[in-house]
Amino acid sequence: MRAAMLFGPADLRIVEVPAPEPRPGEVVLAIRAAHTCGTDRKMYLRGHPALGPYPSRFGHEFAGVVAAVGAEVARVSPGDHVFCANSAPCGGCFQCRKGQPNLCEDLLYLFGGFAEQILVPARIVAQNLHPLPAGLDLELAPVAEPLACALRAVDGAGIAAGDRVAIVGAGALGLMLCALVRRTEGRPIVLDPHQERLDLAKRFGAEETIRAARTSTDVDRLKRATPGHRGADQVFEAVGRPAAWELAIEMARPGGVVILFGGCPRDSRVAVPTYRVHYEEVRLQGSYHHTPRSIAQALTLLAEEPTPWGELRGPRIGLDDLAGALDGAYDAAPLGKYLVVPGTQP
Repeated sequence: MRAAMLFGPADLRIVEVPAPEPRPGEVVLAIRAAHTCGTDRKMYLRGHPALGPYPSRFGHEFAGVVAAVGAEVARVSPGDHVFCANSAPCGGCFQCRKGQPNLCEDLLYLFGGFAEQILVPARIVAQNLHPLPAGLDLELAPVAEPLACALRAVDGAGIAAGDRVAIVGAGALGLMLCALVRRTEGRPIVLDPHQERLDLAKRFGAEETIRAARTSTDVDRLKRATPGHRGADQVFEAVGRPAAWELAIEMARPGGVVILFGGCPRDSRVAVPTYRVHYEEVRLQGSYHHTPRSIAQALTLLAEEPTPWGELRGPRIGLDDLAGALDGAYDAAPLGKYLVVPGTQP
């Protein structure tokens, strides 16, 4: 079977690999849809600690049809349409016992969605392989992975009805955050330098949009859009750049919360104004990954909510188009996302 393999930074090849055979508890999934995202591009360009050594398979937003099951698998059967999350916690470590399974000390990751088939380990089969809810399109189901991350972030932000909520970045995750904030009856204000993304944000529930300059001007404009020019009640940083983190911290009102959602390189450093944190009690809150519970919530939301989630899928491409998509060679996806369907011709 064919699979995308990373042999080093920006060295992606489509190669023939042995077809998997399931052992007890395992499932072989025939991939029918996999989505690219900003994390995939980072992995492609510079690698990622979770990928392991090269050569490595990658792709972590995917869904498909169960092709084969090992002994002791009762949750799914061959032919079932399923979404497979890209991780599963151990359930027994310190973090899991503390109710933070997204920070599990033995979190099992699964990469390899950019392929014709993938072997799903028993732990993920048991916890995070989900039959699709009725009415959910198989090609839309991979949105559940990033949407589950956004759900966790919004659930932990303490948003009350009427809160002014700034969202820095209107990529796919920023749009998800916008829709979820609106769902909580918060009032989203979305900042992004790209007008086409701001137009999309309106369709995802943005009450106001600001064409970002990526300077302190953005802070001033955001504050003018809030009562008393105090700043936002909550600020979500959804870009993943240290400079954007610093701007986000300045956008919160005294007593506000800044949710640092976009992931920066491991060795990044951010300058935090101590006055804001101490005297103004601005709270800084990280948000990473998802849980089996948030994955299940995301799938239900995709199946039931009228939000235009389908606009997040991006153009359809095949495995042979993947390197070009990650290199930015195509100009067809304003959000940088593509729908990879193995078997589609280049």
